Amino acid sequence: MPSVLIVAGSDSSCGAGLSADLEVVRIMGCQPLLAVSAITAQTDRKFLSSQPVDSLVFKDQLEAAWDHSGGHVSAVKIGMLPNESIVEILTEFLQQKHCLNIVLDPLLNSTSGGHLADESSVSKRSRILFPLATLVTPNIPEACSLTGLSCFTKQDLHALASAIMDLGSAAVLVKGGHLTGRDCVDYLLKKGEVKGQEFCHERLPITSSRGTGCRLASAISARLALGDDLSQAVDHARSYLFTHIEKQRSS
Repeated sequence: MPSVLIVAGSDSSCGAGLSADLEVVRIMGCQPLLAVSAITAQTDRKFLSSQPVDSLVFKDQLEAAWDHSGGHVSAVKIGMLPNESIVEILTEFLQQKHCLNIVLDPLLNSTSGGHLADESSVSKRSRILFPLATLVTPNIPEACSLTGLSCFTKQDLHALASAIMDLGSAAVLVKGGHLTGRDCVDYLLKKGEVKGQEFCHERLPITSSRGTGCRLASAISARLALGDDLSQAVDHARSYLFTHIEKQRSS
């Protein structure tokens, strides 16, 4: 069974972050390994507090997860990176272990209203971690913040993806859920491509999108670990996510 290393913050309500990642990786048929980056206290409606994990403890978690896998980590899913030290430790680890299939969800704020990364960590993440990523998966507000660009229609997605590619990642999936319209459109751009690939699905009415980004990135990571190419992994992951949303709506 392929192993997926999850780097993420905890969520006391289990709606997003580590809890969602664990569930998805297991559903996909992979073995999760964990390195907790921060402890958060939040609900669907409010964000109370957040505390980064001690740097030494975080480093030890990475090493313990690697040892437990016997050095066979098939993919890495990266979520909350609260400070510069965590970013530096993770980057060094990924380089030393020559990790592949790295999916980075560049979180800035939680849906419940909390800040998930300080300014110095966001800057350092872009400089030293993006170049190691197989795929970066920003939503539109995150992509606009990272690039300084605006996005109002799906025609703007290519410019956003291209600008993030310039930061060094091998591929970018800009999640278009914040746009309006009948369909939800995500845009995948890979290095060397002139034109990207659109993934469309009829927009589903939901009361909260909290945790959907975590689930999508985790599902992509797991599908890459199972041997999918990037386009296949995104397609399978999106199918899982929309099925999950449908089940949540009917429950």
